[in-house]
Parts: sequence; structure tokens; C-alpha cells
Amino acid sequence: MSIRIIKALMFFSAAIASCASADSPDQNVVRFVACPIYRDTDLGRKSGCWLAEDPATGIRYDVSDGPTKPQIGKASLFEGVVTREPDACGGVILRPVRQAVLEETCPRTIIPAEQFAGRRFQLPETLKPTWEPRPLPPPPYMSQDFHIVFDFGSDFHVYQYAELVLEKVSLYVKASQPKAVVVTGYAATRPIEVSGRTLVEPLAIARSRAEASAEALRRLGVDPRLIHIATDGEPQPIAGLQTPGQEASKRRVTIRVEL
Repeated sequence: MSIRIIKALMFFSAAIASCASADSPDQNVVRFVACPIYRDTDLGRKSGCWLAEDPATGIRYDVSDGPTKPQIGKASLFEGVVTREPDACGGVILRPVRQAVLEETCPRTIIPAEQFAGRRFQLPETLKPTWEPRPLPPPPYMSQDFHIVFDFGSDFHVYQYAELVLEKVSLYVKASQPKAVVVTGYAATRPIEVSGRTLVEPLAIARSRAEASAEALRRLGVDPRLIHIATDGEPQPIAGLQTPGQEASKRRVTIRVEL
């Protein structure tokens, strides 16, 4: 058995063990703050890998699959689900994974391929050009919730991810003719301890998340008279969202289309 395979097995075993004692109740979820590492692989355009090492366990994770990318020279909060996927970058793969850039500075670290091939870049789902017609969702129609998850401490819509959700909402509103569209912004105002740091969101960010989402709906043609804004600083987690664990699901906007 090659040294590379042995190391990968050791990484994965340690990662699974660390999940049992992580500060999240979610199975196989890890959460830590670290300085990002960029591995410069040569498999083609954007094949380089983003890595991050949990300071508590020394485990190196592959965090390349996040909807946003780390920033060299800035510490990030990393949250992800440990997988058994093959190692192509030199770390245990987290998927889904999210990262949020913090104000804390750290060393800029770029490392060579070191025989790791990386993964070929695959274009994610993107919005169609605005001039292309969109089919309306078919009936039956009923009151429905749509969720947009935000990065920690941010009220910015993640590019292409949030827009796709907002477009689905606008099409559903157009088709179902609802009585109201309630846009509720949430903030994770209960402090959590991560890698020796206390992380908490201000309640004000719940409002700014809701207002940004409401404005986006208006621009997509939703009647402003239908839109109502609310906020909540004590959100309940939501299972089933494509987020790494319950804590990440608290940082969201919920859009309820009420019929």
C-alpha cells in the first residue's frame, strides 16, 4: 500500500473521530477557523485546490467545493461534511462546505501540486440570459417556503446560488398569484465557540439580509405591495438544506409565498 493511500486513510479515520467531539450536534460535520492554503495543480483551468487545516486536530481538509472561495491572507470559518470521496488534492473532502472570510489576517500560503492532480473545473448551474423565456411552474399551487443561506457575517447574496433561488420564487409568485410574500431575515445571534474564537452575528444583519432579498424580488417583477419584511434573531435550524449542518442553516432568509 502506497504512503499516499495510508495517509489518506489516516486522515479520513481521524476526521470521522473528530466529528464525534465537534462543537456541532450534526453527524460528520466539522467547523473550524484556519488560514486557507492554495495548491497550484496543473489539470487545467481552475484545477487548483483550496485546503485548510483544522488547528485542533491537525487534519487537512479539501474545501474547494464551496459556493464561495477563501481569500489568500485572510482567515476563514470553514464548515463542512466529511466524505469518503477519493483524495485528489491532499485533504479529506468536505461536501457540502461553506467558508466565510474573517477580518483576521494570516500568512499567504501557496503550495505546488506535489503529485496531486486536482479536479477539472466544472461550470455550476447558472442563470439563463434574461431574454430567454422561463416556463412557469405547473399547478397545483400551495403556500411554499424558499430558503437562501448566507455566509457567516454577510448579507451578500452568493453569486449564482441566490439568484437561482430568487428566480424560482419570482416565477412561482407569477404563476400562483399569492396573497402575500413574507421575507424573513435571520441572524445567528447565539455565540458559538470555534477554534478558540467566539463567533456571533448582530441582529441587524437579519434585517439587511431580508431587505436585500426583498429588493431582488422587486427587480424580478414581484409586486412590491405583496412583499412584507420580518426579522428573527433566534432562528431554528432547518434540516435538508444544502448546508453543512444546522448552525449554517440559521444564517438565512426564508421567503414564504402565502396563497
